[in-house]
Amino acid sequence: MFLYDSDPEKNQWLITSCQHFYSQLAANITKTITQSTRYGKLYELDCRLRPTGKSGALAVSLPEFQRYFESGQGHFWERLALCKARTIFGHPELQRAATQSVRNAIGNKKWVPEVANQIREMRFKMQEDCSPRNLKRGIGGTVDIEFLVQTLQLKYFAESPAVLVPGTLDAITELAAANYLSDSDGSFLLESYEFLRAVEACLRLMNAAGRHELPQDESQLKKLAFLLKFDCSENLLHRIERFRQENREIFNRIFSQLIQKGA
Repeated sequence: MFLYDSDPEKNQWLITSCQHFYSQLAANITKTITQSTRYGKLYELDCRLRPTGKSGALAVSLPEFQRYFESGQGHFWERLALCKARTIFGHPELQRAATQSVRNAIGNKKWVPEVANQIREMRFKMQEDCSPRNLKRGIGGTVDIEFLVQTLQLKYFAESPAVLVPGTLDAITELAAANYLSDSDGSFLLESYEFLRAVEACLRLMNAAGRHELPQDESQLKKLAFLLKFDCSENLLHRIERFRQENREIFNRIFSQLIQKGA
């Protein structure tokens, strides 16, 4: 998400509108970061979560961002995504304002148990059109952990602001410290998330066609096992399956508890 300060006094040097200039700048940044070269690409960027949607301007003014959530237009799934938000670059004053605006957007809508059911259904929908080998969106993939963590952050942020930290690993640690996750669940989710993300990182090193997909070719699986220091691909697949099964068990159990509290 690209946010900019629309204060005219701070943009006197512009010869065009703020929205046009910053949208063009955002487009150039996105193109540079995502373009494929002989060395690969830097990052995948998904800008569809901005308040104006994928059909709107690429850059959004900070006041427009604030109005969108203060007016009640922002959906819970958008607030869910904001739980991972952190500022990357910009004027320190604008970074502080953006961070506070994000926290306000997350916390300005009262939690109701039905939200947990909506998030769970959204998660299940994401897995419908993906391969069982997908380590991100497939059953028990990293999205299970991320959605669970962000849902707990949405629920408990108002009473425990410390749980709202952007990194998934840090968030798990804070939620466990505040007793919103048991020690055993917290420890397992930390280990599982670190491992599955390590597998994804190795798939990128292999320049695999599916950046989140376990390869079907045995030679590719052996390469992946080697990178992850496993003696054979069978042991690697067994460990991945164990983590994914337990991830889904924890996901289902905690979401059932969150939904039943409102029944």
